[in-house]
Amino acid sequence: RAGRHGPVLSVMMTAQVSAGRVPLPSFAQPPSPSPRSSSTAGPRLRTVARRYGTGGGVALGGGLRLGGVGGTTTRKHPAGSVLRRAARGDDDADPAPGPPPVARDRSEQVEAEGGGSAEDEEKVDLVAEFKAGMLFGTSMKERFTAARIDDRGLPIADALVVTSVPVLVALVVLALGIPRPSWLVPVTWVPQLRGGLPYLPTALSHGAKLAACWIPGALAARAYEQEAYDGTVKEAVTRAVKGGCFAVGLLILLTQLTLTAKFAAMGMESPQLGDSYETDLILNGAASELIADAVFEAIAIVGWRVIRCTAEIPPDDPWN
Repeated sequence: RAGRHGPVLSVMMTAQVSAGRVPLPSFAQPPSPSPRSSSTAGPRLRTVARRYGTGGGVALGGGLRLGGVGGTTTRKHPAGSVLRRAARGDDDADPAPGPPPVARDRSEQVEAEGGGSAEDEEKVDLVAEFKAGMLFGTSMKERFTAARIDDRGLPIADALVVTSVPVLVALVVLALGIPRPSWLVPVTWVPQLRGGLPYLPTALSHGAKLAACWIPGALAARAYEQEAYDGTVKEAVTRAVKGGCFAVGLLILLTQLTLTAKFAAMGMESPQLGDSYETDLILNGAASELIADAVFEAIAIVGWRVIRCTAEIPPDDPWN
């Protein structure tokens, strides 16, 4: 009988079992310990029995319970796995089998599949890349040094269109009385026969600067080849936009150099946003004028190129 002495009897029974004095029934026999762990199984079982034996018995093998009320019963107990490890003499539980490790990047995946490394597959021929870069650079240089101009009058027509845009802007600004851009200032050596005549030289000067930016852009975009103005409208617009992007880059660079030179003439460093309120006004004004020039010139040059592409204009030399 067990009764209230169940915990005590459970500890004593477990100690006798661990010492080998009391045999267990056949159905409760633990697996035979290996020679390596026979000398250490007893102390471990006694330690576990002292830890878990206060609840009315100790579970052996995860299911057998000795010393409980009513004889021997079977139930799950957290000490079962500990007792099994102690009986086997294992200090740590066997790791549970998990999924195979997954390659973390493409190179590991390629190697796991039995192929070569990703670096071998993505090798770059440096010599071929260098030759391709040199060939591209040579072709870009030839667009300026050996430019193909099938219509000899087209660069002059482009320059006239680009130069006329600032003149038109000056007329609108003076007529409406809105604030003038920084490049639109009167000159003193022009007689004031008309109200806006003194502003004409500065407008033409600004237009010449824009034309000097557009011509190299048109050469870079091969906008003077016959396919650029005597083909489809799409091709004409595409080359005009490419040339305009190149021209805008040149205009930005020229604007930066101009501002730096002006500040250097006054003994000041290159302007930066945030230096002062006056500096911010100058830089913001220059940026606004640059954007306006780019937009107005883009409208004018693209419109002119579309007209040139769709109009029936005879070649320069009709005899050839």
